[in-house]
Amino acid sequence: MRSPSSRAGSNEALNRFVPDNQLFLLKPWHALGALAADWGLIVVSLLVAAHWPHPWVHVAAAVVVARSQLALAVMMHESAHGVLLSRQWLNDFVGQMFAAGPLFLSLQTYRAGHLKHHLAPMAHDDPVAVVFGIDDYPVSRGRLAARLIADLCGVSYFVSATRMLRGVYRDVLPKVAKSRNDQFVEVASMLVSNGLLAGVLAWCGHPLLYVGLWLLPAVTLLPLMGRIRAILEHAGLPASDDQSQNARTITHGSWQTFLFGPHAIHYHIEHHLYVRMPFYHLSTVHRQLAAQQLLPARNLYSGYGAVLRDVSDPALQPRVP
Repeated sequence: MRSPSSRAGSNEALNRFVPDNQLFLLKPWHALGALAADWGLIVVSLLVAAHWPHPWVHVAAAVVVARSQLALAVMMHESAHGVLLSRQWLNDFVGQMFAAGPLFLSLQTYRAGHLKHHLAPMAHDDPVAVVFGIDDYPVSRGRLAARLIADLCGVSYFVSATRMLRGVYRDVLPKVAKSRNDQFVEVASMLVSNGLLAGVLAWCGHPLLYVGLWLLPAVTLLPLMGRIRAILEHAGLPASDDQSQNARTITHGSWQTFLFGPHAIHYHIEHHLYVRMPFYHLSTVHRQLAAQQLLPARNLYSGYGAVLRDVSDPALQPRVP
């Protein structure tokens, strides 16, 4: 088996580096275990909130649930790349039913836009840069704070949803042809997963937890965590054929990566170089690349705070939207 080539463009040193073939092999039970752990955290958070209905317990539960929703989005991302499970139909079914659907998302729509993003990150028509609003950095500290507050208050979620419905992003998002069966599976995954979650909570006598600890985090904390994750990945970096130059990596796992970079998505340079490498091998290839000094030092960080400082300049005036 020949290792897939990197997306290092004209970077000859990176092109000469060949990861071990084993790093591209899928371990389905590892992926399924990670997905089960995400749902396990959600269930435990809801159980704790139900048994100890203290405001601070609910706040903590909301943070863990939102983090787990972000983790589900990352598993959808793995499925979009076809590296969740070996069989394509099963990869797509599990990704839609247990990751995308519960978040009211379409795996096929996401896949089309995300794969376009990987062709030319931070280009003028990069769907990720446009939809996530990371195409105008650096911004002032005030503008960055305003965006994060808008996320936390739920404003960003509804603004983005409105723009999507109005077709504002139609020029950057690829059109996706879906069969009736595809559409049925998507709608069923959304209704069944959310109906089951709401139904079980109602049966247990806690129907409001579905609203307070599932829907509310999804429109407030999840967009906030998602923006911080997106900023880390590409904000303020130029388009380049060498994709090690327009992505960033958090070099070590911590509570920060637990919240904002689950399932090794914080190894984002490595992911862009080797898109067919599953998440559980990214830490290994990171160590190998770092040992040979093949990663751009300016794009390596130990935490998200430093990234937020670097993409915001207190001397900048807020830009006109």
